[in-house]
Amino acid sequence: MSNRVIFRLAVIGLLIAELAIGVALYFLDSGALDAAWEQLPESIDWYTYLESNFVTSVALLILLLVAILGSLVGVLLFKNWGRWLYLGSTVLIFPVSIFTGPTIYYGWENAVWDITSMVNGALILSMFLPPISNEFNKVS
Repeated sequence: MSNRVIFRLAVIGLLIAELAIGVALYFLDSGALDAAWEQLPESIDWYTYLESNFVTSVALLILLLVAILGSLVGVLLFKNWGRWLYLGSTVLIFPVSIFTGPTIYYGWENAVWDITSMVNGALILSMFLPPISNEFNKVS
């Protein structure tokens, strides 16, 4: 199997794993943490902010979704701009994490997200190191 095929399978596998985690969280949430979530202080009152800045919030959400989908397409097609957009969209997640404030997770949820974060980091690293970086640097 070529490096291109292995890399594409890894990217698609990570995407499927993240979607599966979201589905599992939706169906496996028993509400056991709801009381704890209500006790956490909010660093930003998200609902008020989103209502008062609705157009801006929707525009930023659409821009973020376009950047994420564009980066996935660019990475899967081995376009040089795709890996930079993927890295940029990953880095943009950090400010959101910081402004979210304290969070509470189930143990299994935290473990699975940590694993997918490490795989995501490995994929980003592989995009900038040979032999995968050579695939991005090829001129079509």
